[in-house]
Order: sequence, then C-alpha cells, then structure tokens
Amino acid sequence: MKVKNMVIHKLEKKQGEQANLTTAAKQLPITWVHQHFMSEVKQVYYNKSNPIYGSFDAARDSYPYQTFLCNYLSGNISFYDFTIKAVIHFENIINEVALATGGYVLFCHFEMGEDFVAVIVLNDKESYIINDNLDVNANARLDIEKLDVANFTNCCKWNSGEEIYLSFTRGKKEISNYFRRFIGCTDYASARESSLNLKRAINDYLYQNGYTIEQTEQIKELVFAYCEQQMKAREDIQLSFVAYLINQHAPENFTAFAQAEKYQVSAFFKGHNTLKSLKYYSYNSKELTIIFDSKLLGNTVVYDDIKNNLLIKNIPDHLKHQLTKKLPISESDES
Repeated sequence: MKVKNMVIHKLEKKQGEQANLTTAAKQLPITWVHQHFMSEVKQVYYNKSNPIYGSFDAARDSYPYQTFLCNYLSGNISFYDFTIKAVIHFENIINEVALATGGYVLFCHFEMGEDFVAVIVLNDKESYIINDNLDVNANARLDIEKLDVANFTNCCKWNSGEEIYLSFTRGKKEISNYFRRFIGCTDYASARESSLNLKRAINDYLYQNGYTIEQTEQIKELVFAYCEQQMKAREDIQLSFVAYLINQHAPENFTAFAQAEKYQVSAFFKGHNTLKSLKYYSYNSKELTIIFDSKLLGNTVVYDDIKNNLLIKNIPDHLKHQLTKKLPISESDES
C-alpha cells in the first residue's frame, strides 16, 4: 500500500445537537506512521467489518460528494480542497439526523494495486498504560478495531465504467443510512452481481485449497440448499453462514477470501437464480434445453472433452417412451 494524501478534520456532535466542525489547517506530510496506520485500517476494513458494495446515484446534484471527488481526480481542485467540500457536506447531512454523532473524519487517497479514496469516521477509545512510576494511567487512542463508518471508493473501477466500485462497512442501520446518503450510494450490488461473485469465490476457494471433486460437489450442494431456502423465504443470504458450510473449523478464512477486492461479496445480500449453477449444469437455447444435477456428471451424464460429446446413460422409462414415440418410422415398419 502507498498512501498518497491524507487529511483529518474533527466533527464534534452529540445526539440531538448540532455539529461543530474544526477543519485541518493543511494536508498531512506522509510518513511511515501513516502508511502503517492505513495498512492496519485496510486489514480491519476487509477482514472484520463485513463491507457491502454499490455505486453512486446518478443524481449528482442531490449527491454532490461524487462531484467533489471527480474534480479532485481530474486535477481541478487539490486533495485538501476536496476534503473541505466533502466534510462540510457531511456536516450538513448529520445535522439533519438527531441520533447522529461525529468524530475524526479521515480522508485518504492511497494506492493498493489500484487507486482508492477512503472516508473514515474514527473515535477515541480509552485504554490504559503503565507509566515510568509503575502506576496505571488512562490513555486515549483511536479505535480502529470498530469501523462502523467507513467507505472505500475504487477510483480505477469508477473511471473505467464498472458497475460496482464503492464499498462500505455495514455498521448500525441508522449510521449506515446517513453515511451512504453522504457518499451518494443508493444502488447496492444487485442480487445477480452478488450471487455471481459468491459463485466465483466458492469455485476459486475450493480449487485453490485442494478440495476433491466429491468434497466440492458436496459443499456446493449444501450451500445451494441454504441459499435456496433463503430465497424462498425472501431473506438475505448471510456470507458468514455460507463460510461455515464451507469450512466449519475456520469460517473466517472463506469470509476474508470472499470479501477481498477481487470478489467483493457483501456480508448480506439477496440471492438470485444464478446460484442454481452451484447444484445444476444447465443450457438453454431456442432448440435445446439441458439441465441436470452436478453430481450426475461422470456417472449418468458423461462429457467427452475431446469428442465434444455429452452422453446420457440409464435414461428414465418416461423419457425413453417419449423418445421412442418420436423416432422416424423405418421402412420395414411401413410395409
């Protein structure tokens, strides 16, 4: 990770009161401390905060944060000026929410393979140290283990026109709502997009960790059964439960894998019918429809990659009867 720019403002607010903004005098000179700090924040963000994903609302006038960010990235304003405009906008948003509270509002532009801009609200946490007199002293420190209010924008994906480029910590519902309103994210990852990302993550994880074909099919069947149950009940699919089905001894391993930047699987999302391919192989065209349970492959259904043939064995009587009725009448039968 390479930290390019960082500015921290202070936005004090108690529930039911108006906010008091103290802006930083200038941009921070970046040192190894800032680099290390953001590396730790990134680890907590992806591994512990269960981010959800989305994109900017198309109504730029109603959600100006994206305009401020665009002006900075295009070189029209400095990073410092971008943060001033953004934090004033954030102040206006939280003044409309009685239960909202403030904190240190950190803006950071960093590179992690691709360019990101982060907005994070941090608060102090009381801790204790032993002083030189071997006595206990209270000590305040930033609480980065609890990222309830944070956003990462993947600037490269945004500029290249990809559908999903924003991520957020889930946090408490009230906090999540007003913070996403500040950023201007009203379009979360679609059910189809989230389901496709989950499938890719499952396939890659099982392959990279050396699961056998039998283990892979068994796990996929368990995951699909759970996802199908959630979809029928119109309830969210929970990544943590999927992770438990995949690896009961260390579910956090798959959770971290699936929430990495490559897959961006949200902690909670609506399922889509595309998840059926966890259990079934299917193909559909105007002339042909094929669907079969994945566990039949190699047994009742055999695929020959060299000859590009698909062989179905042990055809059920009902299907056999249909096929027999449709066979052309031979010359001997006609005579």
